[in-house]
Amino acid sequence: MSLGITREIVPLAEIWTTLHAAAPPEAWFALIGVLTGALLALVGVWLTNRSSIQRLVIQLQHERDVREHENMRLRHEELYVESRKYLGAIVSYFLPYRMVMKGELTFNQALDMTIHQGQSRDHQPHRVTMLIDLYFPELKAEFDEVMAVRNKLVRLVDGYKQQYKTGDLDSGRWLKLFQPLLELLGTKATQFENRVAVFGRDA
Repeated sequence: MSLGITREIVPLAEIWTTLHAAAPPEAWFALIGVLTGALLALVGVWLTNRSSIQRLVIQLQHERDVREHENMRLRHEELYVESRKYLGAIVSYFLPYRMVMKGELTFNQALDMTIHQGQSRDHQPHRVTMLIDLYFPELKAEFDEVMAVRNKLVRLVDGYKQQYKTGDLDSGRWLKLFQPLLELLGTKATQFENRVAVFGRDA
């Protein structure tokens, strides 16, 4: 078997030697030039394609970043508008009950006022909490502080309401607790609104 391989290889070597001796040097230089040109062309095409792909990747990343930034800007504006409406409505909700504790309204009158406010409201509390949970979790702790004060005020109103139903209209101790909490609610609401505005500028 090895002899067969040798017989095939030797003629090829002889052919190559013959061609090399027969071809003038100019032909070899021309061939080398053609091969070099073809290789350079291939390298140039590869580099061009690579550069084009890199530019496309950068462009797509930039477009995605722009869309994400615009989406967050719109969500921030929505949170700012909706939270202002919502927190303003919360503060307004408790004002009639302060008037009840001061003897300026009856409980029924205060209830009528809050029912009317609820019917005419244009805020979306669930939208506010959803925006915070999904897009602005950094603001959740401060928002929860506002809600904690609101919940304390709700308990005070319910407590005084139960006493009021018994015919005991004395609101001295209730108002003493209610007034500073209502002021704190207004302060916390304003602080949160300012925090939302600053958060949007820093983002």
